[in-house]
Amino acid sequence: MNRKRVGAMALYGATLLLMAVEPAAAQSGYASTTEGAIRGLNSNLIYVAVPITILVEGILIYTVWKYSKTDEAKPTQENRRLEITWTVATAVILLFVGVASYQVLGNPYVAAESQAEIPGEAAEEIEVYGQKYNWNFVYRNVSVDGASATDVSMTNVSIEGATVENVTDEGIVISGGSVSSAGDGALDSASLVNGTVTAGAGNPSQYETGEQVRFTDVSVSGAAIEGASITDATVKSTNTLVMPKGQNIRLNITSRDWLHAFHVPDLGLKQDALPGQSNSIVTRPTKTGEYQLYCAEYCGVGHSGMLGTVEVRSQSNYDSWLAQTWFSAQG
Repeated sequence: MNRKRVGAMALYGATLLLMAVEPAAAQSGYASTTEGAIRGLNSNLIYVAVPITILVEGILIYTVWKYSKTDEAKPTQENRRLEITWTVATAVILLFVGVASYQVLGNPYVAAESQAEIPGEAAEEIEVYGQKYNWNFVYRNVSVDGASATDVSMTNVSIEGATVENVTDEGIVISGGSVSSAGDGALDSASLVNGTVTAGAGNPSQYETGEQVRFTDVSVSGAAIEGASITDATVKSTNTLVMPKGQNIRLNITSRDWLHAFHVPDLGLKQDALPGQSNSIVTRPTKTGEYQLYCAEYCGVGHSGMLGTVEVRSQSNYDSWLAQTWFSAQG
Protein backbone atom coordinates (compact mmCIF):
# COMPACT_ATOMS: atom_id res chain seq x y z
CA MET A 1 0.00 0.00 0.00
CA ASN A 2 1.65 3.29 -1.08
CA ARG A 3 2.03 6.41 1.04
CA LYS A 4 -0.76 8.32 -0.68
CA ARG A 5 -3.25 5.58 0.04
CA VAL A 6 -2.10 5.30 3.67
CA GLY A 7 -2.36 9.10 4.05
CA ALA A 8 -5.87 9.14 2.58
CA MET A 9 -7.00 6.37 4.93
CA ALA A 10 -5.48 8.16 7.93
CA LEU A 11 -7.23 11.41 6.97
CA TYR A 12 -10.53 9.60 6.53
CA GLY A 13 -10.15 7.90 9.91
CA ALA A 14 -9.27 11.16 11.66
CA THR A 15 -12.32 12.83 10.12
CA LEU A 16 -14.59 10.08 11.39
CA LEU A 17 -13.14 10.26 14.90
CA LEU A 18 -13.61 14.03 14.99
CA MET A 19 -17.20 13.55 13.95
CA ALA A 20 -17.62 11.07 16.79
CA VAL A 21 -16.85 13.81 19.28
CA GLU A 22 -19.65 15.99 17.96
CA PRO A 23 -22.71 14.29 19.57
CA ALA A 24 -21.77 15.46 23.07
CA ALA A 25 -21.82 19.06 21.91
CA ALA A 26 -24.52 18.75 19.27
CA GLN A 27 -27.29 20.00 21.53
CA SER A 28 -27.94 23.52 20.31
CA GLY A 29 -31.12 23.89 18.33
CA TYR A 30 -32.85 21.04 20.11
CA ALA A 31 -35.50 21.20 22.81
CA SER A 32 -33.40 19.38 25.43
CA THR A 33 -29.89 18.13 26.03
CA THR A 34 -31.18 14.56 25.76
CA GLU A 35 -32.70 15.11 22.33
CA GLY A 36 -29.56 16.94 21.19
CA ALA A 37 -27.27 14.05 22.16
CA ILE A 38 -29.46 11.37 20.57
CA ARG A 39 -30.20 13.22 17.32
CA GLY A 40 -26.60 14.35 17.05
CA LEU A 41 -25.49 10.71 17.09
CA ASN A 42 -28.13 9.77 14.52
CA SER A 43 -26.98 12.57 12.21
CA ASN A 44 -23.33 11.56 12.41
CA LEU A 45 -24.15 7.92 11.72
CA ILE A 46 -26.08 9.05 8.64
CA TYR A 47 -23.00 11.01 7.50
CA VAL A 48 -21.18 7.68 7.36
CA ALA A 49 -24.00 5.43 6.22
CA VAL A 50 -25.05 7.46 3.17
CA PRO A 51 -21.61 7.55 1.43
CA ILE A 52 -21.06 3.85 2.17
CA THR A 53 -24.49 3.00 0.77
CA ILE A 54 -23.85 5.02 -2.39
CA LEU A 55 -20.41 3.44 -2.82
CA VAL A 56 -21.62 -0.14 -2.34
CA GLU A 57 -24.67 0.30 -4.55
CA GLY A 58 -22.56 2.04 -7.18
CA ILE A 59 -20.07 -0.85 -7.29
CA LEU A 60 -22.92 -3.35 -7.43
CA ILE A 61 -24.67 -1.55 -10.30
CA TYR A 62 -21.39 -1.11 -12.19
CA THR A 63 -20.51 -4.80 -11.77
CA VAL A 64 -23.92 -5.98 -12.95
CA TRP A 65 -23.75 -3.66 -15.96
CA LYS A 66 -20.16 -4.53 -16.94
CA TYR A 67 -20.49 -8.30 -16.66
CA SER A 68 -24.12 -8.69 -17.67
CA LYS A 69 -23.17 -10.00 -21.10
CA THR A 70 -20.43 -12.36 -19.94
CA ASP A 71 -21.37 -15.90 -20.89
CA GLU A 72 -19.15 -17.70 -18.43
CA ALA A 73 -18.15 -16.63 -14.93
CA LYS A 74 -14.42 -16.26 -14.37
CA PRO A 75 -12.62 -16.78 -11.05
CA THR A 76 -11.52 -13.65 -9.23
CA GLN A 77 -7.85 -12.87 -8.76
CA GLU A 78 -6.20 -12.12 -5.44
CA ASN A 79 -5.67 -8.41 -4.72
CA ARG A 80 -4.01 -7.89 -1.37
CA ARG A 81 -4.08 -4.11 -1.57
CA LEU A 82 -7.83 -4.14 -2.11
CA GLU A 83 -8.36 -6.60 0.76
CA ILE A 84 -6.20 -4.56 3.13
CA THR A 85 -7.97 -1.36 2.08
CA TRP A 86 -11.49 -2.59 2.76
CA THR A 87 -10.39 -4.28 6.01
CA VAL A 88 -8.84 -1.06 7.31
CA ALA A 89 -11.81 0.99 6.09
CA THR A 90 -14.24 -1.34 7.86
CA ALA A 91 -12.20 -1.17 11.07
CA VAL A 92 -12.15 2.65 10.95
CA ILE A 93 -15.91 2.78 10.39
CA LEU A 94 -16.60 0.39 13.26
CA LEU A 95 -14.25 2.39 15.49
CA PHE A 96 -16.13 5.56 14.64
CA VAL A 97 -19.51 3.98 15.38
CA GLY A 98 -18.19 2.56 18.66
CA VAL A 99 -16.64 5.83 19.87
CA ALA A 100 -19.65 7.94 18.90
CA SER A 101 -22.17 5.51 20.40
CA TYR A 102 -20.20 4.99 23.60
CA GLN A 103 -19.90 8.72 24.13
CA VAL A 104 -23.65 9.26 23.79
CA LEU A 105 -24.68 6.17 25.77
CA GLY A 106 -22.37 7.34 28.58
CA ASN A 107 -23.84 10.84 28.54
CA PRO A 108 -25.68 11.43 31.87
CA TYR A 109 -28.55 13.04 29.95
CA VAL A 110 -29.04 9.77 28.03
CA ALA A 111 -27.90 7.05 30.44
CA ALA A 112 -30.31 7.62 33.34
CA GLU A 113 -28.32 5.53 35.82
CA SER A 114 -24.96 6.99 34.80
CA GLN A 115 -22.67 8.01 37.66
CA ALA A 116 -21.12 10.75 35.53
CA GLU A 117 -21.34 14.25 36.96
CA ILE A 118 -24.19 16.33 35.56
CA PRO A 119 -23.01 19.74 34.30
CA GLY A 120 -24.39 22.78 36.09
CA GLU A 121 -26.58 22.84 39.18
CA ALA A 122 -27.93 19.78 40.97
CA ALA A 123 -30.98 18.29 39.32
CA GLU A 124 -34.44 19.25 40.52
CA GLU A 125 -36.41 16.06 41.18
CA ILE A 126 -39.98 15.50 40.04
CA GLU A 127 -41.94 12.33 40.77
CA VAL A 128 -43.94 10.86 37.89
CA TYR A 129 -46.73 8.34 38.49
CA GLY A 130 -48.46 6.46 35.69
CA GLN A 131 -51.96 5.33 36.62
CA LYS A 132 -54.66 4.21 34.24
CA TYR A 133 -55.22 6.41 32.41
CA ASN A 134 -53.49 9.56 33.66
CA TRP A 135 -50.07 10.94 34.49
CA ASN A 136 -49.59 12.41 37.96
CA PHE A 137 -46.67 14.63 38.98
CA VAL A 138 -45.42 15.57 42.44
CA TYR A 139 -42.98 18.39 43.21
CA ARG A 140 -41.64 18.16 46.77
CA ASN A 141 -39.71 20.62 48.95
CA VAL A 142 -40.82 23.53 46.79
CA SER A 143 -39.47 26.91 47.85
CA VAL A 144 -40.42 30.12 46.03
CA ASP A 145 -39.62 33.70 47.00
CA GLY A 146 -41.57 36.72 45.82
CA ALA A 147 -44.44 34.60 44.54
CA SER A 148 -47.68 36.09 43.31
CA ALA A 149 -51.03 34.54 42.48
CA THR A 150 -54.62 35.50 41.78
CA ASP A 151 -58.03 34.08 42.68
CA VAL A 152 -56.56 32.26 45.69
CA SER A 153 -58.60 30.37 48.27
CA MET A 154 -56.98 29.38 51.57
CA THR A 155 -58.04 27.96 54.93
CA ASN A 156 -56.59 28.30 58.43
CA VAL A 157 -54.68 31.50 57.66
CA SER A 158 -53.73 34.39 59.89
CA ILE A 159 -53.94 37.98 58.64
CA GLU A 160 -52.40 41.03 60.26
CA GLY A 161 -52.40 44.70 59.30
CA ALA A 162 -55.32 44.41 56.88
CA THR A 163 -57.73 47.22 56.06
CA VAL A 164 -61.44 46.66 55.45
CA GLU A 165 -62.37 47.88 51.97
CA ASN A 166 -66.06 47.04 52.19
CA VAL A 167 -68.49 44.58 53.72
CA THR A 168 -70.74 42.30 51.66
CA ASP A 169 -73.14 39.44 52.34
CA GLU A 170 -70.35 37.08 51.26
CA GLY A 171 -67.81 38.39 53.74
CA ILE A 172 -65.31 41.14 54.42
CA VAL A 173 -63.23 42.48 51.52
CA ILE A 174 -59.81 43.45 52.85
CA SER A 175 -56.43 44.52 51.46
CA GLY A 176 -52.87 45.14 52.53
CA GLY A 177 -52.66 42.37 55.10
CA SER A 178 -49.70 40.13 55.95
CA VAL A 179 -50.74 36.50 55.47
CA SER A 180 -49.16 33.47 57.15
CA SER A 181 -49.84 29.90 58.33
CA ALA A 182 -51.75 28.45 55.40
CA GLY A 183 -52.97 24.85 55.31
CA ASP A 184 -49.62 23.09 55.66
CA GLY A 185 -47.73 25.98 57.24
CA ALA A 186 -45.56 26.61 54.18
CA LEU A 187 -46.59 30.22 53.52
CA ASP A 188 -44.74 33.11 55.15
CA SER A 189 -44.62 36.89 54.83
CA ALA A 190 -47.14 37.14 52.01
CA SER A 191 -48.88 40.39 51.20
CA LEU A 192 -52.62 40.11 50.62
CA VAL A 193 -53.49 42.66 47.93
CA ASN A 194 -57.19 41.93 47.92
CA GLY A 195 -59.24 39.11 49.38
CA THR A 196 -62.56 38.21 50.92
CA VAL A 197 -62.66 36.66 54.38
CA THR A 198 -65.44 34.10 54.05
CA ALA A 199 -65.42 32.15 57.32
CA GLY A 200 -64.44 32.52 60.96
CA ALA A 201 -64.40 36.33 61.07
CA GLY A 202 -67.72 36.88 62.75
CA ASN A 203 -70.65 38.88 61.39
CA PRO A 204 -69.59 41.12 58.48
CA SER A 205 -71.85 43.89 59.74
CA GLN A 206 -69.62 44.42 62.77
CA TYR A 207 -66.84 45.84 60.58
CA GLU A 208 -66.56 49.27 58.99
CA THR A 209 -64.78 50.37 55.83
CA GLY A 210 -61.27 51.63 56.59
CA GLU A 211 -61.04 49.69 59.84
CA GLN A 212 -57.75 47.93 60.67
CA VAL A 213 -58.40 44.24 61.35
CA ARG A 214 -56.55 41.10 62.42
CA PHE A 215 -57.76 37.53 61.85
CA THR A 216 -56.64 34.09 63.01
CA ASP A 217 -57.61 30.71 61.51
CA VAL A 218 -59.95 32.14 58.90
CA SER A 219 -60.77 31.19 55.30
CA VAL A 220 -60.01 33.54 52.42
CA SER A 221 -61.42 33.43 48.86
CA GLY A 222 -60.88 35.37 45.65
CA ALA A 223 -57.60 36.78 46.93
CA ALA A 224 -54.64 38.24 45.10
CA ILE A 225 -51.30 37.45 46.76
CA GLU A 226 -47.96 39.22 46.29
CA GLY A 227 -44.49 38.88 47.76
CA ALA A 228 -45.10 35.43 49.21
CA SER A 229 -42.38 33.09 50.43
CA ILE A 230 -43.33 29.43 50.08
CA THR A 231 -41.08 26.88 51.77
CA ASP A 232 -41.07 23.08 51.89
CA ALA A 233 -44.36 22.89 50.01
CA THR A 234 -45.67 19.97 47.97
CA VAL A 235 -47.20 20.74 44.57
CA LYS A 236 -49.19 18.23 42.54
CA SER A 237 -50.53 18.23 39.00
CA THR A 238 -52.27 15.80 36.66
CA ASN A 239 -51.47 15.34 32.96
CA THR A 240 -49.43 18.56 32.87
CA LEU A 241 -45.74 18.37 33.67
CA VAL A 242 -44.05 21.76 34.02
CA MET A 243 -40.27 22.13 33.90
CA PRO A 244 -37.99 25.19 34.01
CA LYS A 245 -35.82 25.98 31.01
CA GLY A 246 -32.07 25.63 31.55
CA GLN A 247 -32.42 23.64 34.78
CA ASN A 248 -31.27 20.04 35.27
CA ILE A 249 -34.33 17.85 35.87
CA ARG A 250 -34.47 14.31 37.23
CA LEU A 251 -37.77 12.51 36.61
CA ASN A 252 -38.34 9.56 38.93
CA ILE A 253 -40.89 7.44 37.07
CA THR A 254 -43.04 4.65 38.49
CA SER A 255 -46.54 3.16 38.19
CA ARG A 256 -49.40 2.81 40.65
CA ASP A 257 -51.05 -0.14 38.92
CA TRP A 258 -49.40 -1.90 35.95
CA LEU A 259 -47.01 -1.29 33.06
CA HIS A 260 -46.87 2.15 31.43
CA ALA A 261 -44.13 4.03 29.57
CA PHE A 262 -43.35 7.74 29.79
CA HIS A 263 -42.54 9.07 26.31
CA VAL A 264 -41.97 12.66 25.12
CA PRO A 265 -40.50 12.31 21.60
CA ASP A 266 -39.72 16.00 21.04
CA LEU A 267 -37.60 16.08 24.22
CA GLY A 268 -35.93 12.72 23.56
CA LEU A 269 -37.40 11.23 26.75
CA LYS A 270 -38.61 7.66 27.20
CA GLN A 271 -38.66 5.45 30.27
CA ASP A 272 -40.71 2.50 31.51
CA ALA A 273 -43.09 3.04 34.43
CA LEU A 274 -43.11 -0.16 36.48
CA PRO A 275 -45.12 -0.79 39.68
CA GLY A 276 -42.90 -0.97 42.75
CA GLN A 277 -39.84 0.33 40.87
CA SER A 278 -38.53 3.83 40.18
CA ASN A 279 -36.70 4.51 36.91
CA SER A 280 -34.97 7.82 36.28
CA ILE A 281 -34.48 10.22 33.38
CA VAL A 282 -32.12 13.19 33.60
CA THR A 283 -32.47 16.06 31.14
CA ARG A 284 -32.15 19.81 30.78
CA PRO A 285 -34.81 21.58 28.67
CA THR A 286 -33.33 24.22 26.38
CA LYS A 287 -36.45 25.62 24.66
CA THR A 288 -39.70 26.88 26.10
CA GLY A 289 -42.90 25.48 24.67
CA GLU A 290 -45.41 22.66 24.94
CA TYR A 291 -44.58 19.04 24.10
CA GLN A 292 -46.83 16.00 23.76
CA LEU A 293 -46.57 13.26 26.37
CA TYR A 294 -47.65 9.71 25.48
CA CYS A 295 -47.93 6.35 27.17
CA ALA A 296 -45.76 4.12 24.98
CA GLU A 297 -46.78 0.80 26.57
CA TYR A 298 -50.20 -0.72 25.85
CA CYS A 299 -51.96 -0.51 29.21
CA GLY A 300 -55.61 -1.30 28.56
CA VAL A 301 -58.70 0.04 26.86
CA GLY A 302 -57.87 3.66 27.77
CA HIS A 303 -54.29 3.51 26.50
CA SER A 304 -54.85 5.79 23.51
CA GLY A 305 -56.25 8.49 25.79
CA MET A 306 -53.38 8.37 28.29
CA LEU A 307 -51.91 11.63 27.06
CA GLY A 308 -50.37 14.61 28.75
CA THR A 309 -48.53 17.85 28.11
CA VAL A 310 -45.02 18.87 29.08
CA GLU A 311 -44.65 22.63 29.44
CA VAL A 312 -41.17 24.15 29.50
CA ARG A 313 -41.25 27.65 31.01
CA SER A 314 -38.78 30.31 32.01
CA GLN A 315 -37.63 30.10 35.62
CA SER A 316 -39.82 33.03 36.69
CA ASN A 317 -42.91 31.58 34.98
CA TYR A 318 -42.13 28.19 36.49
CA ASP A 319 -41.96 29.68 39.99
CA SER A 320 -45.23 31.52 39.37
CA TRP A 321 -46.89 28.30 38.25
CA LEU A 322 -45.68 26.47 41.36
CA ALA A 323 -47.04 29.25 43.57
CA GLN A 324 -50.39 29.48 41.77
CA THR A 325 -50.85 25.69 41.79
CA TRP A 326 -49.96 25.45 45.48
CA PHE A 327 -52.25 28.32 46.40
CA SER A 328 -55.08 26.74 44.40
CA ALA A 329 -54.76 23.53 46.44
CA GLN A 330 -55.19 25.38 49.75
CA GLY A 331 -58.85 26.27 49.35
